[in-house]
Amino acid sequence: AADAWLPVAQYIGGVEHAILHLLYARFWTRALHRIGRIGTTEPFAGLFTQGMVTHETYRGADGRWLAPEEVAIGPDGLAVIATGEPVTPGRIEKMSKSKKNVVDPDAMIARYGADAVRWFMLSDSPPERDLAWSEAGIEGAWRFVQRVWKLSLLPPATEGEDEGIARAAAKAVAAVTDDLAALHFNKAVARLYELANWLERAPVSAAKTQAIRTFLLLLSPMMPHLAEECWARTGETGMIADAAWPVADPALLIDDSVTIAVQVNGKLKDTLTAPKGLAREAVEALVLDLDKVRRALDGKVPRKVIVVPDRLVNLVA
Repeated sequence: AADAWLPVAQYIGGVEHAILHLLYARFWTRALHRIGRIGTTEPFAGLFTQGMVTHETYRGADGRWLAPEEVAIGPDGLAVIATGEPVTPGRIEKMSKSKKNVVDPDAMIARYGADAVRWFMLSDSPPERDLAWSEAGIEGAWRFVQRVWKLSLLPPATEGEDEGIARAAAKAVAAVTDDLAALHFNKAVARLYELANWLERAPVSAAKTQAIRTFLLLLSPMMPHLAEECWARTGETGMIADAAWPVADPALLIDDSVTIAVQVNGKLKDTLTAPKGLAREAVEALVLDLDKVRRALDGKVPRKVIVVPDRLVNLVA
């Protein structure tokens, strides 16, 4: 059994576990290997140390610790809800029962749902950093849930290509796949926000219908309940949890066009979308034909044209 299961591919734990669970697990693994009972010396192939969830601490006038739900902001500052006595705020520290600065997420889950709370926590900060608990961003996560639901209700299309949305979906697949593998959950969340923006703006097409399917697959590890429901709403059979993870088409990851910044005397005047690798002379001709550039030059002929391929054109008047 040990040969089949060990080493565990990925160990994730708080920094305190490095001197508790992790230390003991490594000791026993090495001891069992030393006496010839197992064939590995390390129990874990990868280690990721997550940050702690923190919250402000509170003390009453008598010095006892107070829970956040016992405290409210009164006319004279923080006060105990039951008695009105003043409260002294303390340092922001990791949540612990001894200091009573533990926040139970049940109330948030009851109001917004587990998926919205999970999405909010994943988007707030990188998992290796401490997370100062706050409910300030949960409304934004809840609004995103509504956006996802509306996308799932769009009628499917069987015709129409849209290279822009196809490329956006392919880039999201590649980026989210890499982000999840690297445990960069907040980055994956940001990519899905970006793809949702693309989907909401894109016209109806078969490409958009396929991109919504891809979007739900990418969303499913972070919003599993919502993704399953939306998956069924779009007419898919089976569970999304059993569906194959999407694979990006390499051809769609290559940009055929670039956005070039256009400056006059070092000041940005416009941008230009042009084919990637376009010859210098052709880029210069397109830039000189821009209305904003012509107005900025006011009939003058540029003394110098500086071209940084695929990035920048600066006209010196």
